Amino acid sequence: MRRIALLWQVSGVVVAGVVMSGQVGLAQQATTQPTATKPKSKTAVKPGMAVWSPDVQKTLGVTAENFNAEGLNKLTPAQLTALLISARPDPRKGLLTCPASGAIPAGRVKVLVTVAGDDPTGAIAAAIRQAVASLNAVDVVDSASTADRALHVVVQEQTVNKRTIGFTASYLTATPCSEEIGGRKTDVELKGTLGTYSNAKGPGLAKDLAAMLDQELQELRTK
Repeated sequence: MRRIALLWQVSGVVVAGVVMSGQVGLAQQATTQPTATKPKSKTAVKPGMAVWSPDVQKTLGVTAENFNAEGLNKLTPAQLTALLISARPDPRKGLLTCPASGAIPAGRVKVLVTVAGDDPTGAIAAAIRQAVASLNAVDVVDSASTADRALHVVVQEQTVNKRTIGFTASYLTATPCSEEIGGRKTDVELKGTLGTYSNAKGPGLAKDLAAMLDQELQELRTK
């Protein structure tokens, strides 16, 4: 039997035909087609960065103009939110406001003087106020809200068998501050120097207290 090989191309595919006893057998030889390259997936988009809001200025004191300069624009919104939450005062705690770093004004200093205890005539209190008022660039005031510093003195009578043997004077310097809790402000103090004098009714008490206070003020002025 004679075989006749026939080749022809149909739609880009080479087909080989073999004639056998009047019948045609087909064998398909597909040409290799190039595989299409899938596009690479794009890099994941970074989350949005933080932006300024009025809450930022209220909580952190940062204006819109200074937002980028402070580096806050490099935070994510979630990080900025966490920062704002941590910076907000706890309503259960008080916000204490005092002179910066305990410093005193460069000009005149306002001092509150209080005297309590065994001073029925008020002579000791008057002498102490006069001695403090005589200090350089110092004014004696009557209100803690207007004072830069405070001097508190308590005079105590010392007795034995109901007989007076002398007097002592305990003193305390302080920095007047204000504390806000739940929207309500109250006057509080940061305690300073604490000490005691004997012979509280002696003429040197007022002078010594004024000298001690003046030295403390001078040290604070140099900070």
